[in-house]
Amino acid sequence: MRKIKDDRSLIPYLLLGLITFGIYNIWYLHHMVKDVNELCREDGKQSSGVLAYILLSLVTCGFYSFFWWFRIGDMLDRAVHRRGLNTSISGGYVLISMVLGVLVCGIASWVGIHKVFEATNDLATDYNANIRTRAYQNPDNAGA
Repeated sequence: MRKIKDDRSLIPYLLLGLITFGIYNIWYLHHMVKDVNELCREDGKQSSGVLAYILLSLVTCGFYSFFWWFRIGDMLDRAVHRRGLNTSISGGYVLISMVLGVLVCGIASWVGIHKVFEATNDLATDYNANIRTRAYQNPDNAGA
């Protein structure tokens, strides 16, 4: 079991994405999706990767991106509630933020992305705090 990054922030995501013309954002989302899939593994659901996100968003003129962000928000919402954490996120909230972001030059979508990062950080902190417990309960995966 690996330690999951628990200090994601919107400011570096936006600034470094701007400087690298979006390449950093793709790399960042790739790693975030891997972490979200690990954090939400118990649900039996997984989100598609960034390559699928990009290609399907292009083919659907951006509509798939709304579904993708909704699914990430929904997966995080289920995991947050299952672990009893005090973080407010829902797929609907993220979806509304993304749709409003289209109307107001992306600013509202930043709020949705921030909520996703916040929920991922809270889940990762909880996950990292319990790594040893899970390793003792399942020694076969201790070295994974």
